[in-house]
Amino acid sequence: MERHYHFIVASEYQGYTAGAYLERHLLDFNAGKIRKMFYDKLVLVNKEIAEPHQRLYSEDKIEVALSEAHEDYVPKPPELEILFENADFLVVNKPSGIPVVPERWVPGSPFKKSLWNYFAQTGQECDPRIVHRIDKETSGAVVVAKTHDMKRYLGKLFEDGKLYKEYTALVAGTPPANGRIELSIAQASKHSSRMTVSEFGKHAVTNYEVVEMFRDFALLKVTIETGRTHQIRVHMAANGYPLAVDSLYGYRSALLLSELKRGYQPKKNQPERPLISRLTLHAHRIAFPLPGQEEPFAVEAPLPKDFQLLLKMLRKYRSHGAVPADLPEEAMAAGLPQEEPPQETV
Repeated sequence: MERHYHFIVASEYQGYTAGAYLERHLLDFNAGKIRKMFYDKLVLVNKEIAEPHQRLYSEDKIEVALSEAHEDYVPKPPELEILFENADFLVVNKPSGIPVVPERWVPGSPFKKSLWNYFAQTGQECDPRIVHRIDKETSGAVVVAKTHDMKRYLGKLFEDGKLYKEYTALVAGTPPANGRIELSIAQASKHSSRMTVSEFGKHAVTNYEVVEMFRDFALLKVTIETGRTHQIRVHMAANGYPLAVDSLYGYRSALLLSELKRGYQPKKNQPERPLISRLTLHAHRIAFPLPGQEEPFAVEAPLPKDFQLLLKMLRKYRSHGAVPADLPEEAMAAGLPQEEPPQETV
């Protein structure tokens, strides 16, 4: 039985290397296996044998075919960073690009496979129970129950609004210093994944405050009182401040250094590689009460490197002044070298 993978390179991935692109899209294989695919000449770009370091252009066609003879290529679930774990639940720092629940058009669940792999490695016999979800392209803290009782307990907290969820968001525009958005949300149409503000929708409340301004961008701390699909994305866009990168509700699928740095030119004969090419939204902090404990449980998920690098470039080329002293420590991190930006459902 052959396994075939076909991709058409979207504009936000223009400038990525073929190897980096497949590392982001073939989540069942580690970097070593993907490098071996190139060595074995199994990767084609526009019907020609590809090299791992060749740059991609928008609309390039990538093909990978693995036959039964290629038994070396055993799918491996992506590794997950565990932020906290006890006998009843764990909190995962989910990377961008991994769906929490299976997608209709993709067999299996990479997120659950990774959890089962982790439990097997640590000698645990339990079936992970997803308590809540965040969008595939959103990174950050996700709670997973390890027992039926804990899933039921946490589910009740979500239902009663007793679970605190805080997000870090970068939006386009200059919103007021703080705000409360209370707009009902409904599915745009029966066959669409897009949501929209509607008087016939479900009640939704989003609160935000500006942490830092960058002329035409703003870094926000966002908390939600409800958990509607795409809530933050829909609410911010409806108020004129969409996420800086959001192809569904905003107007960008990626953010380039040339948009921030005046006169910047990429290396000769090479397309510009994005600073970030996924939602500028991160589930930063989650907190909730636990039975028998006076203080609520709380955990924070560090910002990913691509988000860190984006903030570094904004502070350098779009800052109004000094960085506020009360910014999260991870938001102050240096990120990766400027010349080579990283590859990287609310």
